[in-house]
Amino acid sequence: MVGPLIGAIEAGGTKIVCAVASSLEEILEVEPHVVATTDPFATIGEVLDYFAPFAASGDLAAIGIGSFGPVDHPTTTVTRTTPKVAWRGFHWGQAIRPVLDDLPIGFDTDANAAVLAEATFGAGRGDAIVVYVTVGTGIGGGIAIDGQPLHGLLHSELGHMVVPRDPADVFSGSCPHHGDCLEGLASGAAMAARWGQPAETLQSGHRAFDLEATYLTAMCVTITTMLAPSRIVLGGGVAAVPGLLSEVQQRTAASLNGYLALDRYTTGIEDYIVRPLLTGRSGITGAWLLGRNALEASALGEQRP
Repeated sequence: MVGPLIGAIEAGGTKIVCAVASSLEEILEVEPHVVATTDPFATIGEVLDYFAPFAASGDLAAIGIGSFGPVDHPTTTVTRTTPKVAWRGFHWGQAIRPVLDDLPIGFDTDANAAVLAEATFGAGRGDAIVVYVTVGTGIGGGIAIDGQPLHGLLHSELGHMVVPRDPADVFSGSCPHHGDCLEGLASGAAMAARWGQPAETLQSGHRAFDLEATYLTAMCVTITTMLAPSRIVLGGGVAAVPGLLSEVQQRTAASLNGYLALDRYTTGIEDYIVRPLLTGRSGITGAWLLGRNALEASALGEQRP
């Protein structure tokens, strides 16, 4: 079904993906515009150049933004604790207004955008509680309950949970705030720092992936015992390494050891911890959904950022 034209921004630490579409089918197929994430002034200038013709024509009805964090959701601001120093205090709403004027804005973290997409149209469609975790340069996560991203005082920061350190692991951790939290031990950046080369260049069977499976298993066990979700979706380049998902699945079932006596957590583990169905499109699709939701809320007279 074709609807109004909605813009989408998936803002990551290394690149910002932009797209415009009028339907789910289109956002899943459209060729996105990619901008390198450098300093805010240059980056946002390129982003706005992409959207300007759509806005000038009057065709653009709303925009959704899924941003790296941490963020302050009500104000659409990147907080001053983000490791991306140049972006501390960056205000998305103010930055896009000169070109996008008073369009409705849907805003959330990039991980929450991804979990929104996977819970709505992807691997977690129809599930009551879905957890999406992306394991790439960093580790981020979002939780959707009945199809809506969970917000507390801030948003979930699953990548900064504390996991048991492998006794043989002497790496101090790469997280500037916590050292050896999950992100500090198991992110792509941590793997590169520990082994001296990017994860994608390591040979199959390298000790790195055994250790990675250990930490991702600890994460999955913690998520399972805390939230009892219907599905954990593991995205990101590191999680896509061949054989890693299967190892995490089996180790998670073994670690739970039948205590949570549901098929989903035992014999059905391969249908519980899964890859994204919208592979490579979860974030931008979720951003588009944020924009669509903001447009619908605006039509009902609800306040927007």
